[in-house]
Amino acid sequence: MYGLAHFHTRTPYLRHWSADIPLDPKLAESLPLMRLMCGSEYGAKLEQDYRAELVARIEDGLYWDRYTSERPWRNIYNNSAELYGQGRDEDFSSVWGVARMIRALTAWHGVNGDNNAALRAALIRGLRRIAIDASDYSYYPHKGGWHDGFVYPRSGWIDTTEAPRDREGPEGSVTCAHGHQIYAAAQFHALTGDPVAKELATRLARYVIKARFWGGTIDPDLKKTAAFNLTPLANDAPFRDGSQHGHWPLHFHARAIVLRGLLAYARTCHDERVLEFVRHAYEFTQTQGIPRLGWINTHPPAIGCEGCALGDLVGLAIRLTDAGAGDYWDDADAVVRNQLMEQQVTDAAALAEFCSRQPEVPHPHPYPAGYEDTRDAVARSVGVFFGITRPGFVTDPWVMHCCTGNASQGLYYAWEGALRESPGAAVINLLFNRAGRGIDVLSHLSHEGRVDIAVKMPIRVSVRIPRWTDIREAVVHVNGVVREPERLGRYLTARDLEPGDRLTVTFPIGEASAIYTINKGTPIEETYECCFRGSTLVELRGGPEPR
Repeated sequence: MYGLAHFHTRTPYLRHWSADIPLDPKLAESLPLMRLMCGSEYGAKLEQDYRAELVARIEDGLYWDRYTSERPWRNIYNNSAELYGQGRDEDFSSVWGVARMIRALTAWHGVNGDNNAALRAALIRGLRRIAIDASDYSYYPHKGGWHDGFVYPRSGWIDTTEAPRDREGPEGSVTCAHGHQIYAAAQFHALTGDPVAKELATRLARYVIKARFWGGTIDPDLKKTAAFNLTPLANDAPFRDGSQHGHWPLHFHARAIVLRGLLAYARTCHDERVLEFVRHAYEFTQTQGIPRLGWINTHPPAIGCEGCALGDLVGLAIRLTDAGAGDYWDDADAVVRNQLMEQQVTDAAALAEFCSRQPEVPHPHPYPAGYEDTRDAVARSVGVFFGITRPGFVTDPWVMHCCTGNASQGLYYAWEGALRESPGAAVINLLFNRAGRGIDVLSHLSHEGRVDIAVKMPIRVSVRIPRWTDIREAVVHVNGVVREPERLGRYLTARDLEPGDRLTVTFPIGEASAIYTINKGTPIEETYECCFRGSTLVELRGGPEPR
């Protein structure tokens, strides 16, 4: 798989990435979820072969990046050569790649019924075997290998020293390199009751929640900033201890990985303290951008929202709501409407025209054969997600396919959460178009405050009314006749609906403007005036001119 796509030049191209092998399972997890949403069989044989290739990389309870001279770029990831040296011509296993492989296998089982529990159990035990135990917690060493640091060489860990802080490794986060393992182990325990999975998730959770990994703030002097793992941090302001509440200073996606893992653990193992930690971290995150726009500055002290983070934000919002930690449906709605869909590449002609207007950018140095591919780069990129955006426009015209894998899962979380059905009942949480077994939902937002529901079986329907409108002014019609609904919180419920009935809910929708400032108190402070119709951004003023 090509891990990167570049469109800043007249001849766009795809490029390999040293993260290709551990990244593959993220895409493999996304594909069956996308098929569940749309029912398409496009490329099904290719996906089947892709799965077989990934499973063939599993050996001795681990998922391996095997050495081959055909991938000379495999050993270097970001600034890993500076941190860990050039690496070795030896097989290695990325610990987070193993966990993502478990998650992919779980998705295959859930969507297609694949009988792979034994393989998932073997991978859980492989991760448990190579974890380093220390009193009541376990960890993976950031100096254990090369590449992104948290890789287990075929010959064993090079160095098992425990990390002194979070900002280690090319991603600048020790906790990030443990998040997927916690998520995968908690998920497997929830599905099977596997005791080793519970032990692994519990011990890793105890490690990543340690105070030394959280809190702190970035020095606003941009001259002092550097790579994620080199950027200096200052202490929290007086009266605030971010380490107790999951405050993160930089690279949100790295922290979101572990927050989502901790959330899965908290829900599975009923850990109220961890659930509180994740809730506080999520609510802190909402202060780091323009949440009504669905835009979070994921890369302070710079300005940018990473595509990966969009999937994280939707996943956190919905799963925290499911856990009873709050009502975050409107947060998810804002991300999907204003960022997630807008950051996806859907218009090949427009992208090709953009590339045609760019200069031909020469490569600074030659690359090995097979490293890049210019064939049909635009056509092959339809459906992917741009890497970084500012409010209102794409910052740089390039793609990291980690973002494609994560953001596409955000689409699934929203699709799954929008309509939930059980025998005799349906609950509409997000007002998107959605086909279901018992009802079909047709939303008229943002043009009109109206949702039509076609009833296909005897059912009770509950509709969540967004917070930006007055629920007391919502009106429910059944087959054109006003009906008084039941009300509970933000939900209106109509009972005793029969096949062929038409349920319509109307409510006021208007436009409202608000002014927001991002990166306050820094040399790159920016102010935006946002005009929303309902939850949809319809006009944006302020900030820099798009390049």
